[in-house]
Amino acid sequence: MQKKWYLKKRYWIGFLLLVFWLIVSNSEVFRFRYQPASFAKSIETSDSAKLIFKKKEVATTTMNYCQLGNTLSQPLIVFVHGSPGSLAAFEGYLRDTLLSNRATLIAVDRLGFGYSDFGKAIPSLSLQAKLIATILQDFPEQPKIIVGHSMGGPVISKLAMDYPHLVDGLVLVAPSISPLLEPSNWWRKAFNFPILRWLTPAALRVCNQEIIPLEKELVDMENEWTNITCPVTVVQGTADSLVPPGNAYYAKEQLSNSSNVELIMIAEGDHFILWNKYALVRAAILEMLEEVKQGAKDVK
Repeated sequence: MQKKWYLKKRYWIGFLLLVFWLIVSNSEVFRFRYQPASFAKSIETSDSAKLIFKKKEVATTTMNYCQLGNTLSQPLIVFVHGSPGSLAAFEGYLRDTLLSNRATLIAVDRLGFGYSDFGKAIPSLSLQAKLIATILQDFPEQPKIIVGHSMGGPVISKLAMDYPHLVDGLVLVAPSISPLLEPSNWWRKAFNFPILRWLTPAALRVCNQEIIPLEKELVDMENEWTNITCPVTVVQGTADSLVPPGNAYYAKEQLSNSSNVELIMIAEGDHFILWNKYALVRAAILEMLEEVKQGAKDVK
């Protein structure tokens, strides 16, 4: 009798733990996103433009993004986050008046994250690039710089390959772009089994489902790097354990038609240099901004 009671108690504890996990895993913390109203309030200052949220639709997909400013005489800077994540990853950059006083700023929620069809995995780099391209098309006269971190790196690289006329400069921050350096996905594939996938928080599930096929996507891109002719800056930490430093050298090797390729290797920098080496990344963006503006003058 006592043994049966003990087993029943264990089952109830397991059931309650499962319910607790399902509740917690579906909380906003595990969604890696933000509350739009409070996020906009955190960005806007007395001397800044209003932050506006917008959406773009292509076929059955929707991309959510925010825009700060809209001065036709200024360049455009677009920020693309990694995996998992959301446009909130660039909160500090959007708030930075050294950037917002020099350019119109846009940050996107990549497909499956934030408020862009949240929870729906879209592993196609081509489709993600296509949606960002529809945003860029709204700014035909402005020079455009695209900044991508981690998984955002291959997305914006594909963007520049497929739509070179829409991209005037790239800043790749710890980008996952070399197929040879992609880590083993055995544990990701294990978590993609139906029962484990169901138990995995949506943002982490989408992360898994877009990274598993990434190696093949990168292999398919190998012959397209010559399509990129704009200047490219790669900012990479030498101690990055998630995206090996060799990705930066791979970019240098592949970008044979780029007008200029600069590698900024941060000694002992990790994968999170987007935030913990903020000043260095911002300096790289500002330098690219000046290079693109000068290029636009030369064309005129």
